[in-house]
Amino acid sequence: MALAPAHVDLWPERALIVSKLGEVRRHRHACAALLVGLDGAFELRGPRGCVRTRAAFIPAGFEHALDCGDTLMATLYTFALTGEAEALAATLGCSSRDLAADLELPAGLRTWLRGLYDAPLMPEATEAGLRARLLPEPARAPVDARVRAVVERVRADPRANPSLASLARELELSPTRLMHLFKAELAVPWRGFRSWERMRVLAAHVGAGESLTTAGLAAGFYDSAHLCRGFRSAFGVPPSRVLHGGSRIRAAL
Repeated sequence: MALAPAHVDLWPERALIVSKLGEVRRHRHACAALLVGLDGAFELRGPRGCVRTRAAFIPAGFEHALDCGDTLMATLYTFALTGEAEALAATLGCSSRDLAADLELPAGLRTWLRGLYDAPLMPEATEAGLRARLLPEPARAPVDARVRAVVERVRADPRANPSLASLARELELSPTRLMHLFKAELAVPWRGFRSWERMRVLAAHVGAGESLTTAGLAAGFYDSAHLCRGFRSAFGVPPSRVLHGGSRIRAAL
């Protein structure tokens, strides 16, 4: 069966994916996410049971599964350090710390998102559209300098795989203290952040025309099995469902 194409736009601090997802296994995002059914509803299975909805907000770290059937889905991910998750939740009228379904979306949002699926990748126009409809410029809260240093270190060399213990030594912290700082600032543990960064690099290399295997090595995965496990853990689907030759991918690292 032919895979449906995906529209993938990635910035350093957010991602927008428009694609048919089908059945999505239980997983935890490293970022807050807005899920929108563009031409139908989807089933969300969260900590409090199942609900059928057309729009849901999921905070970082919340375990959930989906059954999207044949519905075309738009998913907007927002990274924790930017303040965008809080700005997005405020626009939607929900809490940034709790799962919310049956959201009332801004007028015309579904039509605009659906239009992106068939349009060429235009990152500047897409970002401007997100700002106008969902993400007013957020007020960024101060970020712990030690957490920021780790984020910058990981982004500087995607292939490196420093341990939490080695990073903690460099910052003159205990591993436990650094782990707690990460959780407090990003709402996800170190592993969740590291996985998110690998996925961004993976998508960028696939978008440049590389195979999943070659892109996975560039992103720091040991082999195809490691890549598939990591992608399923982060998104609940195999990487080939979204990142394949028929998809349009634009990634800015």
